[in-house]
Amino acid sequence: MFSITSGAPATTAPRNPRRRQRTGSEDSGAVRRFPKRLKRSGFTSETFKPLQNTSAKGELCSREPTPSVNGLVRDIDRGSPATHDHASLAIRNRGGKKLDRETRRHKSDGSVELTKNDTYSVSRLATTPAQFQSHLGSVKWQGQLAPGIGYAVATTQAEALVWRYKQGANTSDASKPLIIRLPHAAPNAKQPLPLALLVPSSPEPGLLIVRPVSGKVTYWETLSSAASADLNRQKQQAIQGTIAGLASGEHATKITEAEPQGFLITINSGKIAHLSIADPHGKASISAQILRDTTAHDGGIFGSLKNVFGGDGSLRDVAAVKASNTVHKGQRGCIIGTSRGLLQLWELNWNLAHSLKYEVDVKAKLLESIYNIGVIPRDRENQHFGVLDFVFLPSSGTGQELISSRHRSITKLLVLTIASTAGDSRYTLHVVEIADGTVDIPVVHPISCYTTPTSLDSSSKPTLLVPDQGETAYVIFEEAVVLVSLEEVPDSPDSQLRTETAKTPDQFQDVIDFHKEKGYRVVGCAVDVPEKGRKGSACTVMVQGYGLIKVSVAPLEEGLTFSDRATITAQTKLEQAVFYGPQQSLLDFSGRPEIQFATEDVEDAAIRISRSIASSSSMHLSTAGPSTEQHLQRRATALSDLIKHLSKHYQPMRPSIRWKLLWEAEKMAAAKAIWRCYCDAVASKAKEEKVLLHELVECISEQDKTENQPNEHETDPVRHWLVHDVWRLQILLPWVTKALNLLYHESLEDNMPMSSAYRARLISEAHDLQLVALETAYGFRQDNTSLYGLSEDSMMLNVPIEESSGMPEIWTSTSLVCEAVRTLAEYFQEFVTDLDSHNSSDEEGNSAPQKLLEKTAQSNARLVDMTCKIHTERVRLLQADNNMVVRQQGQELERLSNTYRRDLLRGLVNIGLYLPAIKLGEKYGDMEALAEVLESEIQTSQEDLDNNLMAGEETDEVCAKIALCQGFVDKYFVKYGESWANAFFARFVDQGRISQLLVHGPKQRMHMTSFLRSHPECAAFSWINEVAVEGNFAAAADDLGRAQKQADTVWAKKVQLSMSKLATLAAVTNKQRDEDSATLVIRQMDCQAEVLDAQEQLYEYFKPTMRRALNDTPAKVDVVMEQYFKRFVKAKKALRSAMKINVKKIAEEKVLDVEDLVDTISLMDEDGLDPDGDFAVGRFLTAIKLVRSCIFETGEVARRELMEKIIWRRCIIQDNWSKINRTEKKGDAQVEAETVATALFKTLREGFKSSRFHAPDQSHTLPTKTKPDVWDDYPPLKPSSLLGSGTTVESLRASSRYDLAPDNALEVIARDLSIEDGVLQICIREGRLEKWWSGIIDAARMSVRNEADPVGEDNSRRRETERGFRNQMNRDHKALWGVTMTDGDELGLDEEGDVTMGM
Repeated sequence: MFSITSGAPATTAPRNPRRRQRTGSEDSGAVRRFPKRLKRSGFTSETFKPLQNTSAKGELCSREPTPSVNGLVRDIDRGSPATHDHASLAIRNRGGKKLDRETRRHKSDGSVELTKNDTYSVSRLATTPAQFQSHLGSVKWQGQLAPGIGYAVATTQAEALVWRYKQGANTSDASKPLIIRLPHAAPNAKQPLPLALLVPSSPEPGLLIVRPVSGKVTYWETLSSAASADLNRQKQQAIQGTIAGLASGEHATKITEAEPQGFLITINSGKIAHLSIADPHGKASISAQILRDTTAHDGGIFGSLKNVFGGDGSLRDVAAVKASNTVHKGQRGCIIGTSRGLLQLWELNWNLAHSLKYEVDVKAKLLESIYNIGVIPRDRENQHFGVLDFVFLPSSGTGQELISSRHRSITKLLVLTIASTAGDSRYTLHVVEIADGTVDIPVVHPISCYTTPTSLDSSSKPTLLVPDQGETAYVIFEEAVVLVSLEEVPDSPDSQLRTETAKTPDQFQDVIDFHKEKGYRVVGCAVDVPEKGRKGSACTVMVQGYGLIKVSVAPLEEGLTFSDRATITAQTKLEQAVFYGPQQSLLDFSGRPEIQFATEDVEDAAIRISRSIASSSSMHLSTAGPSTEQHLQRRATALSDLIKHLSKHYQPMRPSIRWKLLWEAEKMAAAKAIWRCYCDAVASKAKEEKVLLHELVECISEQDKTENQPNEHETDPVRHWLVHDVWRLQILLPWVTKALNLLYHESLEDNMPMSSAYRARLISEAHDLQLVALETAYGFRQDNTSLYGLSEDSMMLNVPIEESSGMPEIWTSTSLVCEAVRTLAEYFQEFVTDLDSHNSSDEEGNSAPQKLLEKTAQSNARLVDMTCKIHTERVRLLQADNNMVVRQQGQELERLSNTYRRDLLRGLVNIGLYLPAIKLGEKYGDMEALAEVLESEIQTSQEDLDNNLMAGEETDEVCAKIALCQGFVDKYFVKYGESWANAFFARFVDQGRISQLLVHGPKQRMHMTSFLRSHPECAAFSWINEVAVEGNFAAAADDLGRAQKQADTVWAKKVQLSMSKLATLAAVTNKQRDEDSATLVIRQMDCQAEVLDAQEQLYEYFKPTMRRALNDTPAKVDVVMEQYFKRFVKAKKALRSAMKINVKKIAEEKVLDVEDLVDTISLMDEDGLDPDGDFAVGRFLTAIKLVRSCIFETGEVARRELMEKIIWRRCIIQDNWSKINRTEKKGDAQVEAETVATALFKTLREGFKSSRFHAPDQSHTLPTKTKPDVWDDYPPLKPSSLLGSGTTVESLRASSRYDLAPDNALEVIARDLSIEDGVLQICIREGRLEKWWSGIIDAARMSVRNEADPVGEDNSRRRETERGFRNQMNRDHKALWGVTMTDGDELGLDEEGDVTMGM
């Protein structure tokens, strides 16, 4: 049994209980008695004045325990503070009422805001003593808060530190901390720390100290007494006592206020001691008694008390002790809860009498409730369950109903439990209702945001706090604070369904984590007494090594619903980390594994936060301040903190999201540079002049910027834009040139033209503005690719490669930005050119300063560079798109970009900056631009030398310039090789100076040959290089072959064919080409020569007719069409149009291809021809030969067959075979004459004439054919086989001639050919041409044989002479050239005996 030492200690003098207390107006008697010694104390006359905003229950005159601290129930008989509207934890709806744009980090009371969101805020109180803040790991502290009086106490083994953490209205009189040396020092520093409690009293609080191990109790009625510098006086004024008989290993762990001057001491073994600091007469005295049950109760839900207590009255596993309200005067109830779920209600008396009234075991109910909502499975193994803490909830009950005989009221408890296994703990809040002998758990709040394990027997078990409003629960762990919303759920189908399972719908929960590695730990906490008229709730937490922090929960904003604030969002967490994480060391915003967000939600939140920072729309940012530079820097830092936090604590985001975040940061970096540029412009301008950026912002349309608010006295558009519209930087840049033009035209309209100096300054500002924005952005991009998770290998000229597909438009290279930057570069170049043409001054003589022009010229070179860069960026982005149309736009822009670059580099040369132009050409690999710059500089400088108009020094400078440029030329042949050579030589070709290429040095010889060989258009000159320099006749022959294809006149083509033939023969002689391939090539040349001969023959035939039109080509065409193409093509639109084109080419002696030539020959009217002329007689045979020889060489059989059928059809329908077929009343001579006069007969007869015949001998009655005729190789086609040829689009498509022709054009041609086909059908049907066919062929053959009989002997003699001559010429030709003569070189004798040679 415990022996209690009660009464006043021996050191305390007896006092008359009727003695009147001193009521000094200034200080206490102790202070007046020892004024000098007490100066060391930080207390003054104002220190203990009641706080003006303290509720009635918290006034110093009251000795009642602070209501609702640690869950104590408020005494309804004594009244309560003003009630407040219910509010709870939640995330505010974005559409609701907004808070201030920024909450000050340093508040007016000196506190520092550590974090804030729409639901709660955390701040560091400024009243924490430095002694408490500085001891992080070296000294352990134990703390206690008295929110009703605004005091805090922290103890070590040797001393107590007391300070006033809540300030009254007069904060200037804030007290210094009071250091109190504690008696009864512990012999071992490892013993538990002393327990301290501030006791409300008037005029100043008292201090109660309990030594945990020894059980010694010390009480000072006033802090002044405790703080006395005189140790003897301190001891005399102390009231002491002892909790005697503590067993070995037992020690006190906690003090709980139980009644006005009573306290409950929790001992680690499970014992509870009732401590009183006053005797029944109100005299200060220490007495204590261990609670133990002396009675037993049977039956009912409370069951028997057997085995509840051991012999020593120990419960063994006490989780929490809570005192209820006063039952009767001098009486109070308390509830003791064990970790096993046993709740006991005790009745306490002022004279230390006590009795156990009821007990109830709620463990089974608690377990069942968490099973039902699925917090843990029923079959979970190795599970440990226990109660950690509980508090009273506001209800109609007073906490005394368990001892009431009526059992009508309801007591609501909020119980914190833990269900844990190895490495995992699940915490739950249960609303437990006890009434009428029953226990019910209507609501369960599972804590899902925090699962860090906590031991049931740990000294650092969590503390549960619930303010009077009962809407928010604070669960205070040693290294974290968990907030859980307890607000009522509105009725809904979902809520009703969850209510049936006792689980509430998802409500707000969040964790305020401390940095684990810093060693911070909670040593005390308490719910704050609400201030009058202020909604919301708060608690104060004492953190060792840091100080006091206040966690405040904001009330629900008007108009918001439960669903608007049900969950914490990724945006809220990111905002806390970004705006508060880097600024303090206590809170850890790295996130917890229990609170996870989808990657898409994190990405969306990151984009929204980034935009809110760029637009200053975040509640955490101010919009006004004296330093714009600092404001921009803070926003830039926030963007940097955002990406650092995302990279460190979240999964990798999509490349497009990372690029967007990077772009916002780029714009912010650019905005800082723009601001500095603007400040420089303001400082350097004349008083009456304008600053471009100011005018530029004014020019931007209203929908593209945030408008000033004049009614709020916002008068600075530049600062306003930098605060609100930095994210629209891509809109600002395109307005630069527009603003320049607008200002210039306004000056003209006002009849006050700008001076050149003023205009030059504005242009210079425009250059500076665009350059600092874009150069800073690109520099930032290059320096921060790794920070944003973008590989440096994916950047070329700062353009994304791998991630470019599907990317949004890059702000630095929008179409408007590209155009604006390029336009400004051109603007200055034109301005300088205009100045030069006007002698660089205005009419008033206000010339543009030369230094300013030179500075702007250098900036212009950088701007040209930027133009090239952003165009390259845009081209690459477009070409990486999945859309074909977009890729085509990219190809077109690339072509335009090359043109823009060359124009701008040419402009740099024009303003005297040829060296920067050369460097930019090198940077972007633009060989054509380099060739143009260098060649033009060399040529211009050489012309200046040739004019001989310069002085000696100028001549030397020009010569040096030429040498420098020529050095670049020579260097580029080595550095760039073929690409440079091609561009450099192409420059000469484009200017028509290709002949100058043939005069080159030995260093350029290889590149020259390669260039000429790779450019077929230079073939007409390349063969000269091949013969004269390379000695390659085969290559020369190929060049001449290509050149003849490019020739557009008949004469040039024939000359180049002949030269190609000679070069081919020379290549064979020099063993550069084999004989077989040379023979094939020469045969092809002979075929082309035949076509040219046929065209020359046709030209000669038309020549007499064309003379009538003199030298008028259109007239020549008209007269030829009238003479030769009037009837046959009259109704054939396509063919007539084609004939006009062909005749025009013939008139101009331009080359026709073989099929156009054949069409021209075969479509001529017979009426316009000389019927007996060689051309008229043999024209169809010539056409057939051309088709057979030339088209056959190409191997296109279908093309040849179609053309050949068309020729035969046109040959047949030249005559009226229906008329010829009507032979009635005609003699044979007439019929034979009509047949012989047809184009068909003439063509057949000319074909047979190509045969060679011997005269008849004894064995032959007819001349014998010694050489095959044409028809042996090209047999005539029967009329019926010609039907349908080319009369449909499909039949025309069979010929490669019409591969590229559209269907509509082929339909017109097929229609014209169908007309010819219809005429042929008439000839076959009415002229019986099929039956006449074989007879006509025999008649033509016989006619030729009959002509051959008289001349047979002459032909025989001529053939013998030919044979001998040809054999001799072949021997000579082979000896000279190495090959025999070909068919094209055929030798023969004409009718007069002269030698002939074919070509």
